[in-house]
Amino acid sequence: MSKDKLIELSKEDELAVIEQLKDHMAQEYHLELGGLQAKMLLDFMVDTIGPKLYDQVVDDMEPWLYARFTAILEDMYALKKD
Repeated sequence: MSKDKLIELSKEDELAVIEQLKDHMAQEYHLELGGLQAKMLLDFMVDTIGPKLYDQVVDDMEPWLYARFTAILEDMYALKKD
């Protein structure tokens, strides 16, 4: 992943999503996108929505991580010999 991008798709995933995006736009909006247009739309969506989704995932993980780390600390203290 490059330094500038928070979210970067693999080449295979990017190509698959571009095809899905082209199909969706054609079916739902009767709009035929070329590969470059679909790539530019995907890049815009990833740059615009990606950081918000990333932050939401981090926020959603926080309670689980807190519970897990608390359990690990409790297990660690249970191993003490004093």
